[in-house]
Amino acid sequence: MTKLKPSWVLLIILSLCAITACDKAKSPEEVAKETAAARQSAAENTAKAEQNADAKVSSAESDVRDKKMDAEHTSALEAEKVAETKAEGAHKVALAQCERMSGDAQKKCKDEADAAYKTAVAQANQMKANSDPKP
Repeated sequence: MTKLKPSWVLLIILSLCAITACDKAKSPEEVAKETAAARQSAAENTAKAEQNADAKVSSAESDVRDKKMDAEHTSALEAEKVAETKAEGAHKVALAQCERMSGDAQKKCKDEADAAYKTAVAQANQMKANSDPKP
């Protein structure tokens, strides 16, 4: 049979002591202290996560508002262009029809066509002013 050296025996005894010490219950004070620290850490981590989430949501909502405003602005500008183009076309047609007349009747017809054109352009401008979020 092999004889164990005293250093090996000491090492085995210390190892057994260390292993059995891992299974010992902690005191209620230690458990309470560690539990409180874990709760505090969890609360801090949760608060940071909520702040980050709130900031990201706020930023996204701001981006959406800006994009919506840009879309409304573009829509207002394009509607104004369409209305002005329509007014120009109607003005040209009215002036062409005035050419079949002569004298005062022709002048009156052109004046009415010009007035109708100015009114239509003013309405287009007012429509844009009413609907454009970026004046």
